[in-house]
Amino acid sequence: MHVWHSFTAAYRGMSRNLWLLALVMLVNRSGAMVLLYMSIYLTRAKQFSIQEAGYVMTLYGLGSITGAYVGGKLSDQIGFYKVMLLGLVGTGSLLFLLAEFHSFWTIAVCTFFVSAVGDMFRPANAASLSFYSESGSYAQAVSLNRLAMNLGYSVGPMLGGFLAGFNFKYLFWADGLSSMLAAFCLWRFLPKPPPSASKTPAAVASATRVYPLLNPQYALFLLGLTLYALCFFQLITAWPLFYKNQYGFSEPQIGSMMMINGLSVAILEMSFVHRVQHKWPALRLIRWGIVLLMGAFLLLIPVHSVAILIVSMCLLTASEMFSMPFMNTYAMHLAPPANTGIYMSFYTMSWSTAMMLAPLLGSQAIARWGYSGLWFSVSMALLGAFIVFFYIERKFKGVQHV
Repeated sequence: MHVWHSFTAAYRGMSRNLWLLALVMLVNRSGAMVLLYMSIYLTRAKQFSIQEAGYVMTLYGLGSITGAYVGGKLSDQIGFYKVMLLGLVGTGSLLFLLAEFHSFWTIAVCTFFVSAVGDMFRPANAASLSFYSESGSYAQAVSLNRLAMNLGYSVGPMLGGFLAGFNFKYLFWADGLSSMLAAFCLWRFLPKPPPSASKTPAAVASATRVYPLLNPQYALFLLGLTLYALCFFQLITAWPLFYKNQYGFSEPQIGSMMMINGLSVAILEMSFVHRVQHKWPALRLIRWGIVLLMGAFLLLIPVHSVAILIVSMCLLTASEMFSMPFMNTYAMHLAPPANTGIYMSFYTMSWSTAMMLAPLLGSQAIARWGYSGLWFSVSMALLGAFIVFFYIERKFKGVQHV
């Protein structure tokens, strides 16, 4: 009974609007399967080389950077609500179009726009969580949002694996439909905020603006975040190929492995964040997450077995729970209230930069040194991220518990 009470305590006090935002995220992420299988789709169904697939995924990352910046700017100017709707509807429409393309350049260009329009949603979503959450509950709001995202990710990869077994085109249709359904849920159920509440007046913004990259604490934070994300995104770009090429896994088997991550985070993260958010410094939790991710990669080098793959995935999952919720809340606490949109756009752009570079660097490392060389390289990058966050904690004492 005590365990159940402790578990459910993490979910109390959440407003109806936060649950509705989580519903939108759940619907959208349940269909998010194209990205996970994109490298396999390009190399198997379209017969692209690994390097060509890496270039396409790099354009996806470049589109993500573009969309994150535009989404943050628009959130401060026209409001997060409109930006979220635009991102969801636009993404669904473009995914239907992408399914019909066949040449390298048409797929590459459309992939860029799918990512750019889709990632306008992310800084707007972060701003909406800040608006709808009460004081001191932002970390819980982020975790609830991530719970919905990971529940969706636990469904999406498995469903995507079965759909890919029949026809890869079904992935694009399912993903596009889920974006459209998420847009409908947002429009139909979430109360639209008044214009004055969902955007920042220009006069206030100009008076309080501190450009993110001119804030030394925030700039260093973004550097460490980008290094971490560069390594974490090998889960999306290199790990499916590793499972396919080294272990001969089928698409449903790959989806089942990925489900370990999404389902575990969905079940455990809210309770974990509730327990530790006011007890341990945020940067210490982030550093522990970095160490766990290093272990996940290094474990893959000396030993090869399905059991090792499962242990490695569990370490990666623990890393995600230690690091990601507190990276988000730490970024929000450093952002000036009048410019939340642009600050969170730079936060999103750091993830997007990593998304752009991860497939490019990962595919080149695999081609030159094999998968073991890639795992060692990303472990060294994680060591660099650990040093950056350690320096931030020693240099800046303002934001510790978030």
